[in-house]
Amino acid sequence: MRLIPFLLMPVGLITMLPASAAGPEDGYLDLTPYISRVDKDRNTERQAGGMRAAYGWGWQGPWYSEVQVFGAILETEDFFDTNEFTDQSDYYMYGVGFDVAYNFGDRDGYTPYVLAGLGAVYDDVLPDKDDSTNAFFNVAAGITTQEISRRGIRLRSEIRYMHDRFENGMNDWQLAFGISIPLRCPPAPAPTIAAAPPPVEERAPVEVQPLDSDGDGVFDRDDRCPDTLPGAQVDSDGCVIANQVIKLENIQFETNSATLTPAAQDALLQVVRSLRSQPGNEIEIAGHTDSQGNANYNLKLSQDRANSVRAFMINNGIDAARLSANGYGEQQPVAPNDTPSGRAQNRRVEMRFR
Repeated sequence: MRLIPFLLMPVGLITMLPASAAGPEDGYLDLTPYISRVDKDRNTERQAGGMRAAYGWGWQGPWYSEVQVFGAILETEDFFDTNEFTDQSDYYMYGVGFDVAYNFGDRDGYTPYVLAGLGAVYDDVLPDKDDSTNAFFNVAAGITTQEISRRGIRLRSEIRYMHDRFENGMNDWQLAFGISIPLRCPPAPAPTIAAAPPPVEERAPVEVQPLDSDGDGVFDRDDRCPDTLPGAQVDSDGCVIANQVIKLENIQFETNSATLTPAAQDALLQVVRSLRSQPGNEIEIAGHTDSQGNANYNLKLSQDRANSVRAFMINNGIDAARLSANGYGEQQPVAPNDTPSGRAQNRRVEMRFR
């Protein structure tokens, strides 16, 4: 079939493009098979199948660009009779285009988007004298999911309208579902140069240093409060002092909910172990959000998330009387909210020791 080599060549070229991008994240390669409801004036079967490949990159906030190539086969109802056999002909479409996309979010989770763009499509029909290359424009709306693998692969689904100028103009609708593959490349490891072995010399007795398992600066033999959280300030006995704030790391929730992720629950178990060794502290659990969305919604979401963390700690043995929970919404940012990295810093949960 003529469609297969046409698609394989552009996909190969796209994967050779540089993976770095000037936008909020690296480039990506999307592969999306689609089914199409074609214009009845094409005189083909109304249902058709095709394949689209797109290379995309971010360039300003939620704005992205995509270069797409696509191809489709439209089964016709025309038959050509000879003395020996009857053949059914196919109608082929090959195209390339450029789209500009706007994402309603920062692509960390489920992200709706819209796009629009222009391009050219080659309509390969019978008889060959009617073959032509025509301009087209298309618009689409769709959604990408959160990452579904450690490689960062996402799912992508969309509905697209395309109008091309073949004959008197054709209007097709396409429904696509496929995958989005990030093209992030890890930095190359620094070259290692083997050093010459040192000369053999007699070694003096090694003095064994006392252990400090939790890294709080107090040796285990003197530490009355082991398992101190990283970054906490302690007294000479290794116990957390009052009037300090500790940001809880790796505490994440399901998108737009107060449900803790499995990774967040594992991280909170370490916090619970630390609090068990700090029996004298009263703690406020403070939830914060970024400034995106409605302020009242963000305030309620931060309160629900703080309550969720408090409930998890109580269910795992921490005295409820020691814990309070408050949500502050977007009121106490620690970074500007006009960049993805700043908003990520502002979405946080803190423990405030009293």
